[in-house]
Amino acid sequence: MLKRYKYPFLLAGSVALICGCMFLPNLLAHIPVTYGTDLKPEQLFFNMEFTNLMNQFFKTGTLPFYSWSMFLGTNFFSSQTFYIMGDPFTWASLLFQGLNFFDRTLLLEILKFFVSAFSMFALLRTMKISSKISLFGGLCYAFSGWAIFFSGQLMFHSFYCLVPLYFCGIEKYLASGKKIQFLLMTAILLISHWYFFYTLSFLTPFYYIYRYSLIKQNFKYFVSDTLKLIGVYFVGVMIAGVILVPTICYMSGNNRIGFNTDLIFQDPQVYLHFLASMFVPNYQYIYGVNVFETDWHVTREICIWAGSLTALLMCQMMWIKDRVFKKRTLLFYGAILILAIMPMGDAALHGFSDPSFRWTFLLTLFNILTASWMLENYEQIDSTKIIGMAIIAAVICIGIIPLAGFVEGKSQMLFRNYLPQILLFSSFGFLIFIEGLLLKRRAINLLIIITVLEFSLSGGLHYLNKMDRSERGSYSFVQQVTHVLQDKDQDLNNYLNYLDSDNYSQYYRIFVPYDSLYWSYSHNMSVAYQLNGLMIYDSTYSPSINKLAELNPDIKAYNSGMMLNIEDPSLMTFLNVKYALVLEEDELPQGVQWNLIQNDYRGNIRIYENLDYRALGTTYSSILTYDEFIENGESIQILNDHISFHPKYYHEIKDFLSDSDSVNLEEISYGGNQLTGKIKTSSDTFMIITLPYDDGWKILVNGKEVKKYNVNGGFIGIALNKGESHLEMYFVPEGFKLGMTISAFGCILAVVLFGLERKKKHEYKEK
Repeated sequence: MLKRYKYPFLLAGSVALICGCMFLPNLLAHIPVTYGTDLKPEQLFFNMEFTNLMNQFFKTGTLPFYSWSMFLGTNFFSSQTFYIMGDPFTWASLLFQGLNFFDRTLLLEILKFFVSAFSMFALLRTMKISSKISLFGGLCYAFSGWAIFFSGQLMFHSFYCLVPLYFCGIEKYLASGKKIQFLLMTAILLISHWYFFYTLSFLTPFYYIYRYSLIKQNFKYFVSDTLKLIGVYFVGVMIAGVILVPTICYMSGNNRIGFNTDLIFQDPQVYLHFLASMFVPNYQYIYGVNVFETDWHVTREICIWAGSLTALLMCQMMWIKDRVFKKRTLLFYGAILILAIMPMGDAALHGFSDPSFRWTFLLTLFNILTASWMLENYEQIDSTKIIGMAIIAAVICIGIIPLAGFVEGKSQMLFRNYLPQILLFSSFGFLIFIEGLLLKRRAINLLIIITVLEFSLSGGLHYLNKMDRSERGSYSFVQQVTHVLQDKDQDLNNYLNYLDSDNYSQYYRIFVPYDSLYWSYSHNMSVAYQLNGLMIYDSTYSPSINKLAELNPDIKAYNSGMMLNIEDPSLMTFLNVKYALVLEEDELPQGVQWNLIQNDYRGNIRIYENLDYRALGTTYSSILTYDEFIENGESIQILNDHISFHPKYYHEIKDFLSDSDSVNLEEISYGGNQLTGKIKTSSDTFMIITLPYDDGWKILVNGKEVKKYNVNGGFIGIALNKGESHLEMYFVPEGFKLGMTISAFGCILAVVLFGLERKKKHEYKEK
């Protein structure tokens, strides 16, 4: 038994050793592992809100659909399918709520490295690769440049570690007609991360045709075989309907969707970096002084490296003796590289949006599969070419930095600015040459040991260099910054409600300066304090707010399409800001009538009340179309007394207007996925509710559903009849019910397929 599991045990031990080299320094220094640009300012808070909503679900049964704390109110379920809602590791994190976020995350990231290694091990074994070589492939996949670079992007790493099992399903289908694993992995990966699943689906036909040509004797049954697998694929997609349909409904309005038709990258550094990232892990230099820097963040995401031995083996591709394998493999890579070298191709792989190189994890996977096959079938390698190709690879490593410097006209400052990068590339060039000598002698065991040491040293040095030893990198800092305004959840809200008895029946927002009380830590801090806040850092915020950003571009913080911060006093009044918490009076936005009501909250925090506060729901008597708003160059102030909307609604909304005075929504109660209130009007009128417009809201007035309009830059408008109106709003993500129905039907089909496959297997055994 021990002999049978020798290599799985060795693989587990190797992964543990490499993870120890990477993370032990942080553990010994008691410093949280916080590698990744978005881990602290974004994913910490998304996971915090996910945990809060799930705990609420376990206590009350309220489904985690709507978040009141995330930027003006957010469709949490549909927006967070990009980040966490379908991530199995995020759900597993609920079991470890006793740990702080960073320790919990580290534990799960280590688990992902293990899952990555063993999922690739399983794929290679399915492809009839020996356990020893499968161990090598598993390590290369688990600790590839892509895996390390994106280990701080939790949702990306979660998807990555499961991908080999998807291809394992394809291999099993091609080899024996088994469909269930492919079906299950299709559903699991789509639920886990729809964004990468699209990329995976885009390249699947290339891989399928390539592998079909190698496994099958001919293409006689290609059409029927392919149609069957396509059918299985769509059953898997149907199972994920509960995630997919609401996401499509929500993201269809996202302003990042577009199409790029460029055929070449204008900066040649992109192509040089693409070549370089094959031989050297880009995470070692990408955020330092980097000769490949283009000031375009997507080019930093070119991550192909999967160990020096993989790179060396790929260099032998042209000299494979098996002509069929060589020809078809080169054709497969040729098709992928054509996509890679064109912005239009990279955009297509990115959902027909802007170009992106995040998809290169699949190129890494393909390289590992090819390299492992070559190592397994060593006799197919032309051993007379090994040393020569190793020398060429080493020369590329040593010479590509000077070449890139020459192309950019930086030759004179080459050694002054890029010496560390030159030394790094030269070191990997030397390693490739040494591995060439060992490969020539077929010293496979020694090469695997060197691979383990390479990943241990490279990964260990990387995390050691990225360790944040400053005060902001400590556990205590995170604890402090998320407890500046309160000690326990809801403390601040309870305190503010106590200041005015009307607060218990109102909806109001809070202004908190980003730099002082939020310590410039994150635009998502409202989540930590359960506040109805005014800022966010998120690529999937409510699409309706794009119109507000168009009318008032100043809400974009740092001119970023993902960071919003509302500081305009007119917008604050429109958006029901009632209180401001500041350290100094000069932090208050000018143009609002502020009244100091508390000057020593928690010692030195001042609380001001907005004397111009207006309710969440307010009736209007004047109109202005968006076209008129733009043509007249109107100030955003006009949203406070005019209904602004798309011209197509002009006659509908105009008919609702009257000359009566403005009336406010009262007796408001909200929480979970609903809001209620009352309003009494003297005539028919139109009311704006300053929650982001979302088709998931069902609005009832006196028990009857009413039509809602998208007005005033992305908020909700409804018509009211004369008299007293009882307002009820219930939120279910658009497409959720349809998605549930599709998922249920998909599960039924999956059970049928499973039964048929079991029956077929039983009949085969009887024969």
